Order: sequence, then C-alpha cells, then structure tokens
Amino acid sequence: MTRVSSFGHQQVMLSGLLKNQEKVFNGQLTITTGKKELEYKGFATELNTLLGSKNALSRTQGFISSAEYVQRQLDTNDVQLNALVDNANNVRETVLNAIAMDQTFALAETLGEAFSSMVSALNTNIGGVHVFSGARTDVPPVNGSDLADLVAAASASDLFENDNRIPTAKIGQNTDVQYGILAEDVAGDIFAALKNIADFDAGGLGPIDGKLTPAQRTFLEGELSTLDAAIDTLQLFVARNGNRQATVEDMLVQHKDEEAFLETFISDIEDADLAEAITQLENDQVALQASYEITSQLSQLSLLNFI
Repeated sequence: MTRVSSFGHQQVMLSGLLKNQEKVFNGQLTITTGKKELEYKGFATELNTLLGSKNALSRTQGFISSAEYVQRQLDTNDVQLNALVDNANNVRETVLNAIAMDQTFALAETLGEAFSSMVSALNTNIGGVHVFSGARTDVPPVNGSDLADLVAAASASDLFENDNRIPTAKIGQNTDVQYGILAEDVAGDIFAALKNIADFDAGGLGPIDGKLTPAQRTFLEGELSTLDAAIDTLQLFVARNGNRQATVEDMLVQHKDEEAFLETFISDIEDADLAEAITQLENDQVALQASYEITSQLSQLSLLNFI
C-alpha cells in the first residue's frame, strides 16, 4: 500500500518553488550584468581560454596606452623641430641676401629672433616635463634666453643642460621606440653657427650692418657652409622623428585591431544573449507564478479533508 504524506508533498512543492525563484534571480542578474556567469568557475572548460584572452587584451591595451603617449611626444617633437628648421632657414636667407646685395640692415635682429625662438622651442614644457632635456625633465635644456647669452658663453655647448639619456618606451612585444631628443644633439650645430656670426658681429670687424666690408663679405660666404651643415642636421632629426611617427602609427593600428578582436572573442565567451536571456526570464517567471499558485492551493489541502 502506497502512503501519501501531505507534509512530504508540500516539501516537494516548496523545493520546486525555491528552484524557480533561483532561476528568476539568476535570470535577472544575467540581464543586469550582461554576463552568462558571475564567477569564473561557471565557464568550466572555457576558463583557460577566457583568462588567456583577458591577459592578452590587458597587455595589448597597455601597449596602446604607451604608443599613444609616444605618439603625442613625437607630434610635439615634430612641431618644435620644424620651428628650428624654419628659424635656421631665415638666418641662412638673410645671410644670402646680405651677400647678394653686399649690405644688410637686419642680420643682428634676425639672429636674435631666431635664437630666442629656438630656445623657446627647445625649452618646451608639457605638464612640467621638458621634452628635450633627456631624463632631466625638470630642468630646461637651454639656460640662455637671448643672443647676448650666446655671445657671453665660452662655447655654444655651455648653454645646454640636458643629460645623455634618451627616453625610450616599449610599444610592442618586441618593439622599443626612442621618442626623446636631446637639445644639444639637435641644436648644437646651429647654435655654434649662430654664435660664430654673433661673435663676429660683436667683435672688432663688426657690426655687420649697412654696406659689407670685404672681410664681412668673406666671413659670411664662409659661414654659409656651416649653416647648411647645421640645417642638414636639423632636417635629419625631422626625418628620424617622422620615421618613428610612422612606426608608432602602424603599431597603434595593429594593436587596436587586436584589441577589437580580443574584445569580441571574450564577449562571445562570457557575454549573455540578452534577447535569449529575457525570453528565458519570462518563462521562469511564469513557472514561478505557477509554483506560487499550486503551493498556495496545496497548502489548503489535507488528507483530513478526505477522511
């Protein structure tokens, strides 16, 4: 004879109700978080793949952050280097015009303006960091401000305060890029050329103003080759900086493509299909409501009603 227990039956129904409540709760969490599981253990056999992908994504995002920083530094370099080239060319053009016309009325002014502009470019400060100082980022790389400081110096190199360490950053697994430029490396030659002219202008055969003397003309003709060599050095740094910019841009494209792939790959593993989750939640809510109703009805029943 099979015995039927009211208590046992109610316990079974309550157990089913609690399971339906859990399903509804988990469904709501899935929709709220957008994740299939809230703990890694829920991904079972895909756990190693998921963790490995997340590590790769974190590393790639680190490279992106580093490359974007380097890109900003190289863009700053480009602006200031081109400013140096423009000022050097202005001096060269003024010297050429003086030789061609056998007189000049603006050489000293042009020298002074060019030097001050170059110092300003080399002493560029971004967020308290002097970009041409090497590792001595808290110190301006050039300690002069005008042409008088250049003339007063024993040599042009005495004006430079940068150290010899060139900033470098890792922007890829096997890619390091030098993004820093030392003020003395880039401007040493042009400062020396400007000092030669400024010293001559301030010396016994100067000033170079008005009609040129034979000595002044000979001197300026000889300085053209020095200016040309200094400008070639400046343009070489512009070209190197441009090559580094191209390298960083290429690396950024690769990293961002990899980032997009990894984000999609990870999403496929751990992100829930919200449309499917909503449908499942609605079904679970219907089942839960039915459990409530049946449990309520059964709670009113007892075998005593049939005795």
